Amino acid sequence: MWRGRSVQHFSGGVAVSTDGGYHWQPSNAGIPLDSITHILLDPASPVGSRTLYACAFGRGVYKSTDNGKTWTQKNNGIAGDEPFAWRITLSQDGSLYLVIARRSERQDRSAAGAGELYRSTDKAEHWQRIDLPSGVTGPTGLEIDPRDAGRLYLTAWGQEGEIFDRNGGVFVSNDGGKTWATLFTDSQHVYDLTIDPRHPDTLYICGFDAAAYRSTDRGIHWARIAGYDFKWGHRVILDPNDPAQIYITTYGGGVWHGPAEGTTNSAEADQSRVPIAMPR
Repeated sequence: MWRGRSVQHFSGGVAVSTDGGYHWQPSNAGIPLDSITHILLDPASPVGSRTLYACAFGRGVYKSTDNGKTWTQKNNGIAGDEPFAWRITLSQDGSLYLVIARRSERQDRSAAGAGELYRSTDKAEHWQRIDLPSGVTGPTGLEIDPRDAGRLYLTAWGQEGEIFDRNGGVFVSNDGGKTWATLFTDSQHVYDLTIDPRHPDTLYICGFDAAAYRSTDRGIHWARIAGYDFKWGHRVILDPNDPAQIYITTYGGGVWHGPAEGTTNSAEADQSRVPIAMPR
């Protein structure tokens, strides 16, 4: 998307559907054409005047207070002219956390291309930078323990090295991002983390290393989910109809559906592959 052209030439935007996704209408007033990577709805905002936040890749954060009809840029405190706004998370205490994706690739370790993490305590009017874990330059996502607004889980993409990548994985903070500890480094390319809302001690992660992992003790120990070996994993989604089952989405490789603990039965593993028809 951004390798071959500048932010000024990105395309895309926000669209809205009122019939369950059968039809869509653009709703971009205030946002230049851009690749929107994430939209967050504030569930506490009133029906009919919902507050939404949109991450625009290379342009930062936009906010709407009228159901997405109009948008205003909210970059106060965010460094750089073209912030790669990637993911935005709402805490139970009302704070917003913003992940800025890393711009640099391969062995480029320039500070100007590193990813960043920000917090806002006034609904995106102002942003304050939070220090990332030592050495981390590629944050990919942030999740918050639903029982404790101070416990943050950060996923990260490793920096390419001569022999192996490093400083990727999963990290945790128990003080709102003031300090961090390492939870997982077996995979250096973790795309996302999912917290089981029914059992918040249970965590799932996956990424681009053809593996997904599960922890039942808040990340102290991890077990690889047997039977899943898809390349380019996206995220784990809990099956709403069966708490013992999960879905794992991928980039172009289909969807895996199977036991949350994994399966070692080859027949079951084959049946768990749910293909997705790709557009021609």
